[in-house]
Amino acid sequence: MKLPCFAVAGIMALMSLTLVAQERGPAISFEKTTHDFGAFLQKAGPQTYRFIFTNTGNEALIIQKVTASCGCTTPAWSKEPVPAGGQGFVEATYVPSGAMPFDKTVSVYANCKPSPIILRIKGQVVVEPPSIEQLYPETFGTLRFNVKDLSLARIAQGIVRVDSFKIVNKGDTPVKLTFSKLPKYLSIEQIPTELKQDEKGILLVKWNTVTSKLWGLVKAPLTVALNGKTQPELNLSVSAMIIDNFDNLKSADYPNEAGIQVSNVVYNFRNVKQGTKVTADYEITNTGKKPLLIRQVSADCPCIRINAPTSIQPGDKAMVTLQFDTAKEEGIDLVYPVTLVSNAPAQPVTTLLLTGTVEK
Repeated sequence: MKLPCFAVAGIMALMSLTLVAQERGPAISFEKTTHDFGAFLQKAGPQTYRFIFTNTGNEALIIQKVTASCGCTTPAWSKEPVPAGGQGFVEATYVPSGAMPFDKTVSVYANCKPSPIILRIKGQVVVEPPSIEQLYPETFGTLRFNVKDLSLARIAQGIVRVDSFKIVNKGDTPVKLTFSKLPKYLSIEQIPTELKQDEKGILLVKWNTVTSKLWGLVKAPLTVALNGKTQPELNLSVSAMIIDNFDNLKSADYPNEAGIQVSNVVYNFRNVKQGTKVTADYEITNTGKKPLLIRQVSADCPCIRINAPTSIQPGDKAMVTLQFDTAKEEGIDLVYPVTLVSNAPAQPVTTLLLTGTVEK
């Protein structure tokens, strides 16, 4: 996947959640960095969302200031120091001034690196109640879905995560959906079991990490049948980021576990001609006291091949090497994210970036 230059800020915000102090100091990790209010009525007034964070470092974390990208957004935050392992919040309140879509950012400055961290709120202000088209924008025949690709975000091993597709039947024929060839970790139930005309329902999705021990980013395409007839054109999918379960660990235990430090999370190949083969090396150090297990390294773009170790002993270094084929790539300030998943409790997911310009 290649991204234009204006997407770099969002990628860097994602990286900021996974980069933590490698020795001593505070570190901040938000449960999420983007919140979508969806469509709501203007008369509903200001909308507020509270972003929760954890101090995953070993010293007190202080939010020094929080600024908003425009006067329509008012921030609030935890004013007291947050101890190691403790939780705090940053709130963003959006005041609607008219019926329009909005996409605003909040910059969080703290006594940790990197700083600031960028949080994002977005949504759609409407004068009338949200339409079916707004609530269910994805279509397949007479069916409308809220999404076609359902992301369950991060799931720790041993956890069952539940979420749902939301659907509505706009046709005059009752519809029942069934699913075949589901992986053993996934189950889907339609509620109600049959949708009549204009009836709304959900597809209840359960992802069970106990039944199948996978790691990293996993995407499951779904084989769907409508009233018993398979519909290959209905491209639903469910994805999740599977990580180790660190629930039994306290932040004070982290130094005794595996640790990860990357010498250069961003590799800039600058300007190359289309067709050039680019090699990018990222030096990984295990800063902990147990072996660092590299669970998965993945890239969205098939133009990137990855060579990575499976484990690194305490104190040792190793290289993650990317082979980038630019034969079908072109653009200015391209950004290619690569996700590394490991058993380091302070930083289970690390984002590596490959950037540069490819010219014809």
